[in-house]
Amino acid sequence: MGMFERARSSRKVLERSSTRTTRKVFRSHRFLLLVSFVFILTVPLLQWFLSFPPPLFNVKPSSSSSTCSDGQFNGYVVNKHSVCTDSCGKICFPRVHGMCVSRKQVTICEDQQPLSQEIVDAGGGLPDVLRLITHVPRARVPVKRGNCPGWDSRSHKPYTSPGDEGQKEQAKWFRGVHMVADVKLMPNGPNVGPNPHHEAEKLIPAILLSHLYGLENSTLHWFTSTDPSTISEWSLGLIKVFQQTLRVNFLNVPNDHEPQVCFEDAILFSGLTNAGYIPNVGANNWLRKRVLGYCNIPVLDASRPVKNVVALKRINSSRSIANMGEVLTVLERELMVVPNVMTSGSGHLCEQVKAVANADVVITPHGSHNINFLFARPYAIVLEAFPLLYYINWFGNYLHAANIHHYELHGTWPANKGGMPSRMRMYSLLYGWKRCFFVRKCMNYTKGQNVFIDIDDLEGLLEYLMTSCRVAVKNSSRCLSNAEQESGSWKNKDKLGYRSNHRVVPKWREQHAWALTQEVFPEKKQGAL
Repeated sequence: MGMFERARSSRKVLERSSTRTTRKVFRSHRFLLLVSFVFILTVPLLQWFLSFPPPLFNVKPSSSSSTCSDGQFNGYVVNKHSVCTDSCGKICFPRVHGMCVSRKQVTICEDQQPLSQEIVDAGGGLPDVLRLITHVPRARVPVKRGNCPGWDSRSHKPYTSPGDEGQKEQAKWFRGVHMVADVKLMPNGPNVGPNPHHEAEKLIPAILLSHLYGLENSTLHWFTSTDPSTISEWSLGLIKVFQQTLRVNFLNVPNDHEPQVCFEDAILFSGLTNAGYIPNVGANNWLRKRVLGYCNIPVLDASRPVKNVVALKRINSSRSIANMGEVLTVLERELMVVPNVMTSGSGHLCEQVKAVANADVVITPHGSHNINFLFARPYAIVLEAFPLLYYINWFGNYLHAANIHHYELHGTWPANKGGMPSRMRMYSLLYGWKRCFFVRKCMNYTKGQNVFIDIDDLEGLLEYLMTSCRVAVKNSSRCLSNAEQESGSWKNKDKLGYRSNHRVVPKWREQHAWALTQEVFPEKKQGAL
């Protein structure tokens, strides 16, 4: 009897196991059928969606002329709690009374006076973090209110009498007004190179403040190293130009057992600016004269007729001009000058400056190497080319006082290259020129692409420049007439500007919050920046 019961029990177990297996197989088949059905429906819809041409040419035109005025401003205004420009794209830097730096925290020694919203919006508010080189290349060190060793809260300055220095061994104080910079926005890593544009956001305001705006006895304390992976040859060269009149102190962040580094009065260069740090024409002329004099390059206005045309290329880097041959052909045909192709963004300061300082017309891809146009010839023509879908209007802000004529070319996808990559097509359809910059994945992808210049757009722009006498070529008797030359109208800012037949592009002021708080956005390595 027991044997029959065991056999029946075993049979039931086998039946239940078989039933479960059958159910699993049925469910898996049903799942596969569902996936196949969804795939069959999705693929035609996706093909239909991707069949539309990207909307690259069906939006309102945008002017390439600068929205800034002629740059006649007072310059930097040094206030008690901020330092601001009153110029194009106003920017401010916070001024902190009492600040100590350690690896764990940047301590603000006492409560700071509330600032107006205008100053905060212009960058004059205290940052939440500083980027400092600690055990990692760019650690996020929080900025907090706290007690500073050696700070007298009654007199609002460090202790001075010997009897009050009980905490002296905990802090090294720099007394008086000093300028302090971190490494925020300065990329570091195996696949990125130094970025002179973001370094200039810290270095050039320090140079101008120490020479032109009343801070002659101050020092720039920069929490960085001179390692080539951290700071560019361009910035080290610029420091050499002014080494007799500006002290730059490269600082290490103190270890846990070392005294904190403290500042009685610090103007803080950290974070993102809108690049409007050249306040007026006089400041730009002074800076150009000093740098070109150091490099033994004559200070000359752009020639009329055009004698020197330069096309800049970036090596080992993103955003090179991909159809350079076509571009050179058009430039030579229209301007009647054989263009010189020159490398930009690599080499020491004077090599980089020379590439643009002797040119009358320059065509260049967008990139940090364009900081060199601060030293370009007055009234030179600069054509800046952007890769497809990537655009930012920084260039006009830091060149509004350089007395050059700046125009934009927005990249395209040429028909002879075949089908557009699916990712680029998707971003074109979803975001287009106007929104791509504010979607990080789209922005990072498009900024790393090479630039295909729209040849029709280039030809139209050159035609506009010649008919408006912004550019004069050898046989242009009208533009080279005595009346035209004496009137100097070609030197005035182009308030109307050339209007291409497509594209609305965003303005940097319309950024999303992440663009203010996060890192922007390493260049791909190396050599050209």
